[in-house]
Order: sequence, then C-alpha cells, then structure tokens
Amino acid sequence: MNCRGVALVTGLVLLAAVALLAVTAAGSMTLLQHQAANFAEKNRARENAALAESYAIAWLFSRADTERQPGCASDCLLPAGILTDGELPEQPEFASMAWWRQYGTAAGRHPLTGEEAGYSAIDSTESLWTIEEIHYQALQDGDSGGAYHGVAYYRVFSRGSGGHPGSVVVSEAIVARPWGGGTEPGDFPPAESLSGFCHQFPQGMACGIQSWRERR
Repeated sequence: MNCRGVALVTGLVLLAAVALLAVTAAGSMTLLQHQAANFAEKNRARENAALAESYAIAWLFSRADTERQPGCASDCLLPAGILTDGELPEQPEFASMAWWRQYGTAAGRHPLTGEEAGYSAIDSTESLWTIEEIHYQALQDGDSGGAYHGVAYYRVFSRGSGGHPGSVVVSEAIVARPWGGGTEPGDFPPAESLSGFCHQFPQGMACGIQSWRERR
C-alpha cells in the first residue's frame, strides 16, 4: 500500500508539473504572438510613413520655379501646400488626428484638389504628410554661374499608422530644393526614383534629403 501511495503521489506531482509547463508554454506563445502582431503593425506604420514622405518630396520637387519668389528669404510666395516657418506645432508627432486631417495631405491625394493622385487603394488616414519651409539660402552669381537664385530647406513630417490606434510612426526629413535656372520639375505622383530630380544640378549643390529621423 505504501508503495502504491508513493507512486500515486509521484504521478500526481509529475502531472501537475507537466500541466504547469503546458500553461507556461501557452502563455509564452500568446505573448510572442502579441509581440509579433505589434511588430508587424509598427512596420506597417513605418511603411505608410515612408509612402507619405515619398509623396511629400515628390510634391516639393514637382513645383515650377515660378511658384517661389526669386531671391526672397522669408514671407515669400511659397508653392501651394507648403507652410511657412512657425506654422507647425512644436511637436507635430503628438498632434491629434484632427490636426493632421486639417493641415496634412493624404498620400495618394492631390494637395490642392483632394482628388486621387496615384494609388487609389491608399487609406487617407494611414499616410499623411506636411511640409514647412524653414530656411532659404540665396546664391551669388559666382556660386551657380547665375543660373540658380537659391536653395530652400524644408522640414517634411510624415505620419503613418497601422491597424490599431497605438501603431503610429512620425518621421522628420530635412530636404533641400534648389530654385531657379529653369529647373525641370519632377514627377507627381512620385515616379520610380526621387533622386533623378537632383541630378540636374551642379555637383556640390544641396539637393534632396539632408537628414532624417523617426520622431515617434
């Protein structure tokens, strides 16, 4: 009897241990699934922010030289869809969705008409962008052979979201854009590569993304 009792107790202990391991493994699996889902949503938000950024820069590069006052350093006639310095809040990455809908532009939409421009399947709440001109550097005749009157610098904010409210990414890019010289505008919606626009300028002239960071 004693041997049977010991065997029974031992069996129950082993069964409890196995059950505990199974519960722990199931909990770990659930946690890993949640982590994988969160990671996937964050990546989706990053992709949507990158899409918004490509539309923003394409819009900037597609503007004609006549849309910015030559030689003007501040309070200029800026291309449509581009804000002047100080119009953005200090931390746009924490601005409400209502603010982004009011001041931002959805990727896949024309900034002026709101009509579809590019991929019609883009959700207007998932990819949004806004541009602010932050600095203008006038060029002397000797700097560019008299062809270009200056280089303007822009802050491009791009917001991308995933499938749930917490998966939001906001990136910031500082972009240089030369003006003057009969510049050939780029494509909008964006074509295969945005870098082609900058190939028309002299070597050493600032053009394109100068810095980039993820702010949220």
